[in-house]
Amino acid sequence: MIIDKLKAGALVLATGAALAIGAVGAQAQSFRMASLGQASPTTVFSIAVSQIVKKENGYNMQLTTGAVGTRMVVDAANQQLDFFMTAVSINGYLRDGTRMYEKLPNAPELFGNVRSIVNYPLGAYHGITWADSGIESMADLKGKRVYVGPPSSAGRTVIEQVIRGVTGFEPNEDFETVNLDWASAEQAFQDRQLDAYFVPTPIPSSELQQLSAIGEFRVLGIPDDKVDSEGIQAAFNVPGRNFDYLQPQTYKGQVNQEPVRMVSSIVGLGTHKWMDEEVVYNITKAIFEHHDDLVASAKWMEVITPENALMQMNAPLHVGAYRYYKEIGVDVPADLIPPEATQ
Repeated sequence: MIIDKLKAGALVLATGAALAIGAVGAQAQSFRMASLGQASPTTVFSIAVSQIVKKENGYNMQLTTGAVGTRMVVDAANQQLDFFMTAVSINGYLRDGTRMYEKLPNAPELFGNVRSIVNYPLGAYHGITWADSGIESMADLKGKRVYVGPPSSAGRTVIEQVIRGVTGFEPNEDFETVNLDWASAEQAFQDRQLDAYFVPTPIPSSELQQLSAIGEFRVLGIPDDKVDSEGIQAAFNVPGRNFDYLQPQTYKGQVNQEPVRMVSSIVGLGTHKWMDEEVVYNITKAIFEHHDDLVASAKWMEVITPENALMQMNAPLHVGAYRYYKEIGVDVPADLIPPEATQ
């Protein structure tokens, strides 16, 4: 369930470890932060932001990776997390008390505690197989061991919808699902313990570049004649979703000869409504004033700009972030203005 504890073994980057940069004053503030697996774009982003605000503001971010998105938002809403990966789709489920939150009676109330800071692309849901596996399309997943995301995660919902939309296959009937966290699944795929591995990652992706060094691989896409299927539309017609295309020869080890269509998602950095206004203002400002540092960590973060920061956002801004966006002239839609804001 979503209210189960975070998976054991999640990596904690504590004060004085990998994120310790520069001198830390005795009064430095520490905050709890969470993201997806170690290779996830959300972790790349979180580490980069943690380093920036450590240097710029002296804030210590205690980052836990390997968390499940559907759990992170609940923890933040209960003030058990300070900063976390928020997702447009997950926000919608919590707000409406649907899907994984159907049995959570106070889901809408919890959503009311969530605040946004910035949105950015999570990437596309890549279905990856080794080129010599004999799997050339999703139709070949019949009877195979397939990783579709952690149990009760929004990613698993999307991936199962995509597979169902393309093939009609049902998990654990037509193919075997494997219950692992993102990082463990990546390693299992590299060790050839999985036949197919689905993961959200940007284009281009450092994870797929690393796979190229191991061997040739194929990415499974959505055919033209399946775009209007019920499963694909269920995955696509959700706030925060788009189609992305992987072009041939994007990676040295990629064997695809035609563009690959995939569903992609929008995520972001979120907090709760009780977080200090000045802290969130400083963090928001640091993200954009140190854009070059973000891009130095990963080229895909070029898209994280004030002009794109509110894309498909569906939870109100934190009052500190709202203050910064107003200050630099960003037009904030009425539904994103925090209830706490003084006009």
